[in-house]
Amino acid sequence: MFLCYLPLVALRVWLICTPKALTDFWVYWTSGHLFLTGENPYSAAQTYATLQMQGWTSEKHLVMICPPWTLPVTGLMALVPLPTSKILWYAICLVLDCFSALALWNYFGGEKRKSWIAIAFCLTFVPMGFAEWMGQITPLILACLTAFLLLERSKQYFLAGFFLFGFGLKPQLLYLVSLTILLWIVKKRLWTMLAGAALSYTGSTIFAYTWNHNSFDYFRNAYGPVVDTYCGLGGALRFMFGIQHIWLQFLPCVIGLAWFLRYWIKNHRQWDWRRNLPLLLTVSICSSPYFWFHDFILLLPVVIALAVRGSFRSPYTVVAYSVAQLAVFATALPPVWMCAASILWIPFYWVATMPTKRVGLA
Repeated sequence: MFLCYLPLVALRVWLICTPKALTDFWVYWTSGHLFLTGENPYSAAQTYATLQMQGWTSEKHLVMICPPWTLPVTGLMALVPLPTSKILWYAICLVLDCFSALALWNYFGGEKRKSWIAIAFCLTFVPMGFAEWMGQITPLILACLTAFLLLERSKQYFLAGFFLFGFGLKPQLLYLVSLTILLWIVKKRLWTMLAGAALSYTGSTIFAYTWNHNSFDYFRNAYGPVVDTYCGLGGALRFMFGIQHIWLQFLPCVIGLAWFLRYWIKNHRQWDWRRNLPLLLTVSICSSPYFWFHDFILLLPVVIALAVRGSFRSPYTVVAYSVAQLAVFATALPPVWMCAASILWIPFYWVATMPTKRVGLA
């Protein structure tokens, strides 16, 4: 079984040792810079011009399409020059990922003396490597998700709600988790958690509007870049049947919501985050209207939970774990199909839970 991990470790080490591309971080930094200087952080033309001034050599036009409350975060990135900011962000991502792995191991009941296993899984988890390599913001989302779980367990509901702000950095990825939390808050009457979330989102939104009054108008006018973006399973459907059919982008999301309705009705009376989160998280990301292969770093809680349960003692789980990752990269697929191939995480979860007869997708 150890041989199955070697290609994953090799790819992970290669990502760490090669010069850091941090392609996406360039865009975050540029967006933050434009926000701080009062310009349009959602303008493809201004973004490209600023990137060129920073040494951008690619002809590819990129633009950030995250919500306006994200702008204070990207603004923090742009407080220091880009070369320094890239190094700092890469170091921060490594620290956040290690924190998340160790904290999740503890959260799901792993033995303290075996916590090194959590770090070992970081060395085989390829989406994490690509998220770091590209300078993605998802390590911060993962850390906020981890903090939410730990604070909820310790009944620090206000702080748990405050860290829900991280979910909104890319709200489409954790849409089912966010919906579950909202229903759970209403069911348990945890209004302090709702207050914490409201404070974080409201505070960041007010700051974004106060600093740059046109932020929301700029975002509203960014409809074009959003429509032109097609990725994930919905993007593959648009690629096959016509990219002009925007509704296909959201078809997997509709199916995910239908599945969620049944799952919530079945489990809400005995809801347990440690037991129910892994499957919920897997379906949420795989059915998200927009996701890239590196966004699956957010499945680290699933991997850690299965490791604590002993699922990786089965050779079938190890093989499925390797296939779910290597099939995306080893086949040299176009980006849209690389994203779509990431839904192999669903059969991986089914294989991993089969030996212990855990809750499946049925």
